[in-house]
Amino acid sequence: GIPYYNLAISTVRYLSGASTDSAQDSSSPISSDTDDHNKTKFIPPWSLPRLRNPNSKAFARFRQHVNPLARRFQIPTDLPEDWPHCDFDDINLPLYLDIGCGKGGFLLDLVGRRHRGNTFETDDSEDTSSQWLPSQMNYLGLEIRPGVSQYAQARVEKKGLSGKLSFVGCNANVDLERLLNLYQGTDKVNITGKNNRLAFVSIQFPDPHFKKQHAKRRVVTPSLVHTLAKFMKKGDVVFLQSDVKDVLVDMRERFCEDGEMYFIEFQHEKMKEYELENPLGVPTEREVSVQTNDLPIFRTLFRRNSVTFEG
Repeated sequence: GIPYYNLAISTVRYLSGASTDSAQDSSSPISSDTDDHNKTKFIPPWSLPRLRNPNSKAFARFRQHVNPLARRFQIPTDLPEDWPHCDFDDINLPLYLDIGCGKGGFLLDLVGRRHRGNTFETDDSEDTSSQWLPSQMNYLGLEIRPGVSQYAQARVEKKGLSGKLSFVGCNANVDLERLLNLYQGTDKVNITGKNNRLAFVSIQFPDPHFKKQHAKRRVVTPSLVHTLAKFMKKGDVVFLQSDVKDVLVDMRERFCEDGEMYFIEFQHEKMKEYELENPLGVPTEREVSVQTNDLPIFRTLFRRNSVTFEG
């Protein structure tokens, strides 16, 4: 007979769609009626249990790249029925959104500093976040790699940050609008989003998808830009950074072209192109690594204007 462990792995791979590698690696999103019917055969990859022992070193090792256009990543993520109440103590607060949060180190550090008086890996940096962020807010990290999002969420309780910070495993280009609708629409007292607005968004060091044919896999799409414009209010901020100039240029172009009506790029007359300092003063793990090797980082920042979104 088949050993139980091997059978379990085979079952999980089938349920997650891993038995159809050719379909998953397709660069086209699901669109046909047949494909829509096939969706029912798959479980969202973020809902599958991890097979590694959480106490082992291997638990923190992950695959670096996934294809966001693969079939299994086009399935909406599962959320608890009472989300976001189950993740945040008070949803009547502005929201910080980090898209592509990785293992969550940046948000854990930022939230720990601002709301718990903690210092972590970056305690030698100058925290300037109070100049850009409301004194009280909630923080949400989105990560497409299933094991990574689960690992990040497991760190929240360990750091004592439950109720202020949460991580959700999902494809931002599939689930972002649903998540923001739930966050802004759950509290009927605040349904206009005046206080629980999307105040600050960061997209930091996203997967570059270097190959030309893979450029359409990049996270910043026209649809994502429009979704952010829909939920952000005048003065709210989008911060972009990468250590790959072409990636930053591509993200900037999406906001300049697809978000031209709604976003204004921050410019300073003495500032050279992309030489913006990190406005928050709290670096990501990748940022620390790049700076340690004395390599350049390319940044830009956009503010939401007062034009009403028309989608």
